[in-house]
Amino acid sequence: MPLRIVLCLIAVLAAVEPLQACSIPVFRYALERWAADLFEVSVFYEGPLPDAQMQRLNQLEDWAVQNGGQVNLEVVRCDLKGKVPADLRALWETLPKKTLPYVVVRSPREMSGQRLVWQGSLEDAFLDGLSMSPARREIVKRLLRGDSVVWLMLRGTDNEAADRAKHTLEAACRKLAEELQLPLGVGKPGSELHSKIPLGLKFSIVDVAAGAGEERALATLLEGRMKSAPDDKETIVAPVFGRGRVLEVLLAKEIDDESVEDLTSYLCGACSCQVKQQNPGFDLLFATNWEERLFDDNLTPPTEADADSDANAEPTLVAIPAGNARATAVIGTSSNAASATDLSQSSHRSLWGAVSVFVVLMAFVGVMGLSR
Repeated sequence: MPLRIVLCLIAVLAAVEPLQACSIPVFRYALERWAADLFEVSVFYEGPLPDAQMQRLNQLEDWAVQNGGQVNLEVVRCDLKGKVPADLRALWETLPKKTLPYVVVRSPREMSGQRLVWQGSLEDAFLDGLSMSPARREIVKRLLRGDSVVWLMLRGTDNEAADRAKHTLEAACRKLAEELQLPLGVGKPGSELHSKIPLGLKFSIVDVAAGAGEERALATLLEGRMKSAPDDKETIVAPVFGRGRVLEVLLAKEIDDESVEDLTSYLCGACSCQVKQQNPGFDLLFATNWEERLFDDNLTPPTEADADSDANAEPTLVAIPAGNARATAVIGTSSNAASATDLSQSSHRSLWGAVSVFVVLMAFVGVMGLSR
């Protein structure tokens, strides 16, 4: 089923959720509450490694969050002369026989299994850019300053097609920044914010030149999620949000007002399903301590208890931080700041009842139109 239809169905489900459902927009809920999934890096070898290779292996292990590093990956040593987990032994048997030590990078575990991201020698330069790159550093910078969605463009050699897609994307982002509204109820019980990052609607573009060697690993991560690998001419585009999560990967020719609006509206709408694995999208690799960058001594990370907070408790009015001033890198920004609405419980329910019916009807019409 096309992702646009899935997003419309999610909109329907969101509309019929209980009135006390979470009102935090998807992009912000993901930023504060969804830890980055772990990639698996399996290193196959036989017996003791030479010093240089052992140093390389130790470097990979030092990156891992489980070892005190900042990269969302885990390293598994597979000494083929020793005991190797059955699933990894089976994986090794399926690989073309290469010179040891040999590295296999696989995606985080999903309901559909794991995807093979890359395989190659332990000395391959690809691994140097596995955890971070200039484009990813810029994405982190923008997400942490308050950008709702950062659109990543990896250009192909057809610059005219890339420029057309970028122009369309820029215009759509400016329009949506002015028209979209943050969900009502942000800051009330069940929809509290925990991060010091300003909340607003801002969209920007990170444009990467064709053939950028430093982005080789990033391109591999994105292309592996496409139905077929793009050719050298094609530009790929991906909306990035949360802690480096991608909603969908598109080709430049698929970028139009409708596709940009569908994806952006979903990310800026209320988070109807708070379970990460039940939402569309996938994580990229980033070397970032998100918890440290998002929270300080006065703003602590949310806990599971926050999701179970008493929705019937007396609403508490909170001040939502204003967004940063418009910056040149920001394509669009909105002055529509979230605020607690002083409505009586009965009028609040009446308003949401009418809104829910309207959204259900509109989403249903959208689904029917898209399915034709």
